[in-house]
Amino acid sequence: MTNIKEKFLKNLEAQLRESMTVARAGGKIADADKHRCEGFMQAGVELELVTDEDIQELIKAVHISVYGESITARRGKEKLGSLH
Repeated sequence: MTNIKEKFLKNLEAQLRESMTVARAGGKIADADKHRCEGFMQAGVELELVTDEDIQELIKAVHISVYGESITARRGKEKLGSLH
């Protein structure tokens, strides 16, 4: 991994971790923060620093770190909760 790619992914990880931590605590992620993160990801892809796959892998890893389970598992629980 190149130094610039590593720096990009570390910065993106920090943004994702902050947003997911807020969401896990029941808070609302500010629209500005969502848009900043989305724009950052798109810029990384457009500049060919990372691929969509790199970003998806990082999102999955941070999600497991913050929530203790995969996105799929969490969504399944949310669907079950909405049925009751």
